Amino acid sequence: MRIDSGVETWRVAGDASALHPAPEPAPGRAMHRPAEWRRHVLNLILIGLVGLFLFAPGISLMPLTDRDEALYVQASRQMLETGNWVDIRFQQEPRYKKPVGIYWLQGLSAKVFGEGAASPLWIYRLHSLVGALLTAFFTYAIAARMGGSKAGLIAGLLAASTVELAFEARIGKTDAMLCAMIVASQFGLACAYLDPQRRQVLWRNGLFWIALGLGTLIKGPVAPMIAGLTIIGLTATERNLSLIRALSPVRGVLVYLLVVLPWLAAIGWISKGAFFAQSIGHDMLGKVATGQEGHGAPPGTYLLVGLGTFWPLSIFASLAILWGWTRRTRPEVRFLFFWAAPAWLLFELIATKLPNYILPMMPALAALAGLALADKGLRTESRWFRFTYSGIAALGILLAIALNAVFYVSEHRPSWPGIALGCVLVLMSVAAWRLLVAHKMREGIAASILAAGLAYILAFAIILPGAERLWLTDRIADAAQKMINCPAPTILSVGYEEPSLVLRLGTGMQRLAADDAAAAFHRASCAFAAVRVEESASFQKSLLALGEVATPLQIVEGRNLNGFNLRQMQVYLKR
Repeated sequence: MRIDSGVETWRVAGDASALHPAPEPAPGRAMHRPAEWRRHVLNLILIGLVGLFLFAPGISLMPLTDRDEALYVQASRQMLETGNWVDIRFQQEPRYKKPVGIYWLQGLSAKVFGEGAASPLWIYRLHSLVGALLTAFFTYAIAARMGGSKAGLIAGLLAASTVELAFEARIGKTDAMLCAMIVASQFGLACAYLDPQRRQVLWRNGLFWIALGLGTLIKGPVAPMIAGLTIIGLTATERNLSLIRALSPVRGVLVYLLVVLPWLAAIGWISKGAFFAQSIGHDMLGKVATGQEGHGAPPGTYLLVGLGTFWPLSIFASLAILWGWTRRTRPEVRFLFFWAAPAWLLFELIATKLPNYILPMMPALAALAGLALADKGLRTESRWFRFTYSGIAALGILLAIALNAVFYVSEHRPSWPGIALGCVLVLMSVAAWRLLVAHKMREGIAASILAAGLAYILAFAIILPGAERLWLTDRIADAAQKMINCPAPTILSVGYEEPSLVLRLGTGMQRLAADDAAAAFHRASCAFAAVRVEESASFQKSLLALGEVATPLQIVEGRNLNGFNLRQMQVYLKR
């Protein structure tokens, strides 16, 4: 097996630690390149098929989630309805917290694959599935460039199997596609770093700068930040600027600006600078200083969170870090370290913490695990390694129990299909652990990935779609659909602010305080109002002051996945 570091070529013989410089391949070896390309193509096809198994189940079944997905999808739908692809809005509120990239992707998906604004929800999620697949593909490319096709295959499959990427693949928001753009730019950067001549290669540099630009249009400075931290670390270690020169910085920055400046200039002009004030001043800097929206947590949180959100990769990665530390002077290991560690540390220091923030560092850990496993560096008899591998079984069992517990708490009854699949998940997770401990690494990795796939089918195709009381918005919308029989009703919500309600009940629905809602209800000839039980007395009192009496016709009860709080809504109808 050959590991081409880009600086010198090594041949691994027998034990993983026995490294000897290998001669450059003879010219006659060029005849083997077609076979190598076929291997890469077959591996990518395999990753794509496994990725669809991991990402697709449930994408059309799971209801709309609050709050980010609902905000993005509704804003994209309004963009299609109005034809304004520059100044994006949620109802009348400007969406200045994030750039335009995801709205454009969702709009293009709806136009090309759907029915425009009326497209079903899964069409608006399609870009996330594509982003998750691209993340796995580019993870393969990076690890294969560093350690061969075997390391790439392991890395790509482990990246695809992680909990966080599987969740983001099914949600219509930014993070899966952002991760894809970051890994694409890191692939270009890795190829430049591992090139012994540090040449200025057109395709490689074009990929790097264009991916950075697209990443900026998707979620602002995150992609340039991660690439910049990686470059700073590598350049400081080498104490020269050859890597920066290899990236064609002058032409590259011009390409980057060509991607991002047109929309930034347009939205800056239209918003009179409000976009920059809100996206940079309020959203980005606000999250650095304080834990926004109740998402504050102390430093070190992500080390614990990552064990669950990166499962099953997290088990292999925790061991691969030990393997990598003993080989930290190797260029490929150094690159992965400067990709993952500085950005991870920075996110640990930021006050606001969400699991998706560390997703762009996951592919670096997957590549490191791929290198270690291909190098047979994680096969050991130590008790610590055997104990760590038990995490595959422990977290698989925990997922099976927790998902079925969520269904029972929500619905007050068991899900028999969920219990059956949960039992299979437990058996597969235990089997993966036993195979890994028995040094059957190929079979153990395959079983781990299969266990992850079973967990995602259980979560996204059975438990979450089947737990009807988890989706209060859908229950309110179903009640409205059954009751309203006039062409242009006034639709009101009091005490329930989730943006998913706007998507389900229409852009014109109003979320108001009790007295304002009562006035709107009184003025309307046909109206539907969903009023939180705690606000119902104020709503009725305000109506009575206007000379109108209304009594609730129905109580709709349910939880919301965002917070899991039980709420009761009284339904009023005027016709």
